[in-house]
Amino acid sequence: MLLTVIILGATSSILLFLLLLQKYENRNIVNQLRKIKTKDTNVLVHSKGSGKISANLINEINFLLQEVRHSKVCYQQKNHALERMMTNISHDLRTPLTSAMGYIQIIQNAGLTEEEKRRELAIVEKRLIRLEELINSFFEFSQVISSEKEPEKSECNMIAILEESIAHYFDDYCAKGREIVFQYSQPRLMLYSNKNMLLRIFDNLIGNALKHGIGNLVIAIELTETIQITFKNKLYSTDIDMNHIFDEFYTTDISRTKGNTGLGLAIVKQFVEMLGGTVSAELFDGMLSLTVVFYNRDFGATDCGWRV
Repeated sequence: MLLTVIILGATSSILLFLLLLQKYENRNIVNQLRKIKTKDTNVLVHSKGSGKISANLINEINFLLQEVRHSKVCYQQKNHALERMMTNISHDLRTPLTSAMGYIQIIQNAGLTEEEKRRELAIVEKRLIRLEELINSFFEFSQVISSEKEPEKSECNMIAILEESIAHYFDDYCAKGREIVFQYSQPRLMLYSNKNMLLRIFDNLIGNALKHGIGNLVIAIELTETIQITFKNKLYSTDIDMNHIFDEFYTTDISRTKGNTGLGLAIVKQFVEMLGGTVSAELFDGMLSLTVVFYNRDFGATDCGWRV
């Protein structure tokens, strides 16, 4: 009987000691959390004991702290990007509008002849057309980034779509003494994709080369395990941050006076990814190569994923 009492007493003492240790550890965790809550710090919770329960609890708390901090950083980055976006949108919309208003005031108050008024009104019309283009670009991009629907796909001839885009810009390139060289010999390349989105991708890439390039634009298609469409041309200026070339509103025109919204390549990236592909950029010796890649799994029911 005495032995039983001794054993129970020893057990109770051990349990009481462990309980006090756990209480001390809990108080330690609470105190650390209070300090972390009141300070902007990356410190994590640390244990002063060696209990398995406390260790598991602290691991879970630290995991949650890291998740909260990561979410906070992402929120701050997105908030900063949104502020920059709103500043850029405001500037881009204000520029042609202010210019148009200035010409209207000249027409109203400068005592111009009818011929001079027609000339000034033509300039106003160009500014308002530019304003409409900007608004349409912003609206389109907002739809792209907010859309959660999968694009509708059907079988379409990528060669015909590319040729349509090339024809659209043919006169613009000729007017600058430039050419679009299309390097692909087959008359068709059938894909299971979205025709309108492909058309916009190619339009933006060809239009981007027209605005920022010199010399001929070379478009080449390579078929391996993937479809690679490369748009290559020499640039006016190589002062480009390649890490941000596909970012929304990124433009080398720092003053933003040349009518570039910085949305063309951002829309390309969004559309390509929505169609299951990737797009990349490479700058070498003054030549910019923009390459769109689509994978077999994204096309058709044929074994190879496409057919010519």
